[in-house]
Amino acid sequence: MIPPNKHLLALINYIALVPLVYFIPASISPYLPENNLLKVCIVVAIIVPIISYIVMPITMKVLVREKTEKREPKSYTST
Repeated sequence: MIPPNKHLLALINYIALVPLVYFIPASISPYLPENNLLKVCIVVAIIVPIISYIVMPITMKVLVREKTEKREPKSYTST
């Protein structure tokens, strides 16, 4: 398996992180303590697993599927 382009992965990470970083802190801040360091640690502890275990595996499956579909010639069956 050929790994996807590292620049493409960086772009996917960026696109996935922007909404998470925007919405998660705003939505859970009423439930967090006033300590800013603790807030950041908790928010990062939520965002990193979402990226690592949900977003990137799905992205890798899609990218690998697209690469294999482009490389494999279409077989036409004769009737």
